Amino acid sequence: MDQILKKQQEMYDVTWENGLAVGKEQRGALETNRRFIKQVDVIKPCMHVLEIGCGIGTIVNDLHLLGCNVIGTDIANKAIEYGKKKYPDIKLEVGVAEKFNFDTESKDIVLSFDLFEHIIESDKHLAEVSRVLKPKGYYLLQTPNKYSNAIYSTIRNRGFSWKIAHPSLHSYRELKQRFDKHGFDCVFIKMDPVNEFTLEKFNGFGPLKWIFKRLDFQRLPLDLQTNFYVVAKKR
Repeated sequence: MDQILKKQQEMYDVTWENGLAVGKEQRGALETNRRFIKQVDVIKPCMHVLEIGCGIGTIVNDLHLLGCNVIGTDIANKAIEYGKKKYPDIKLEVGVAEKFNFDTESKDIVLSFDLFEHIIESDKHLAEVSRVLKPKGYYLLQTPNKYSNAIYSTIRNRGFSWKIAHPSLHSYRELKQRFDKHGFDCVFIKMDPVNEFTLEKFNGFGPLKWIFKRLDFQRLPLDLQTNFYVVAKKR
């Protein structure tokens, strides 16, 4: 497992280094993630918060300014190094999603965005999240829908190379069952996925981009959402 994590770290370091070299600071739907946090409204000042897969720490900085005791971790050294320079007042450290260096029941909230699908051993990850969360604490996360992401990525990549980066895609029911197994009650929030980040993904897809922009995702069932936004409460 250590060798696999090392290879992942090397891969994401290269990805971040190349992206930052051309000014790409974000690798996900930042504004939609911010709207989700605001809409759920469970994070309050003085809470102890952990964001896993924090990238350069933009959301960590948001929550620091809110008055939270917050720390962010990411497997990519390059992202953490850059984030420490950009946001010198926040706490960032290199870390993996399968093992945390935090005390048991020390966090009120755990966050992750565009992370869960990258984790090879998702049961280890959820066991660790449950361990560090206080009773009745929340894990707020976003992860792509297995069905829509697999179809899109197979077409875009003309093959199954996406399985390397996304070994843990889940359907709605699979995700719910896995969280239930680890002692979480889940509520799925339908968020409008149309933003600059997602629209860029449809470049070259012709009329599909036009259709995507006009879909009413609030009316679509959870099985047809592009991404799952989850409020998971520890029992």
